[in-house]
Amino acid sequence: MQPITTITEKCRKCYSCVRSCPVKAIKVEKTYAEIIFERCIGCGNCLANCPQKAKIITDKVGLTEKLLDGSQKVVAVLGCSFPAYFHYLQPEQLVSALKKLGFSEVHEGSAGAEMIGYSYAAAIEKSSAPLISSHCPAVVDLIERHYPELIGRLTTVVSPMIAIGRYLKMVHGSDLKVIYISSCVAGKFETQSQEKA
Repeated sequence: MQPITTITEKCRKCYSCVRSCPVKAIKVEKTYAEIIFERCIGCGNCLANCPQKAKIITDKVGLTEKLLDGSQKVVAVLGCSFPAYFHYLQPEQLVSALKKLGFSEVHEGSAGAEMIGYSYAAAIEKSSAPLISSHCPAVVDLIERHYPELIGRLTTVVSPMIAIGRYLKMVHGSDLKVIYISSCVAGKFETQSQEKA
């Protein structure tokens, strides 16, 4: 299941998404504009620019509910932007609500950024050339898929999201399920590729 879904009945082939895509990852061959996921970097431009709202984030609520109803431990990690989306709640209210839904623990994704700080400092110290941060999955995908000559400039440090996920699995065991709750489209692509790895 891809992170972005096209509601084919809503698409009017207006080409807004095609024009907004910085990597030409959308084609119109059928009765709707289709994303070419091998080229897509998950930037979210097609979502923001579709006037018919035919491009949407794939709903994984059902999968999350299934995991929460199962016997495995499930932990929530909140993306760094959660205070902006839940500004009307105190952080402890959000944590309490997520625990009522069945999450055994709730963590801030920003803890992952702290975990990789020393790795960035070491990479910068070792390199005599400018480096490109690997923090953003969209930037990493852009370079890997469309500018491979720059791969050597990418730091080899994992994203904060992957760092916190690995840490939690190290602490709780590899059977732990980590649900990353974020508004970042590229992060959804990254977690999906990590699930397959």
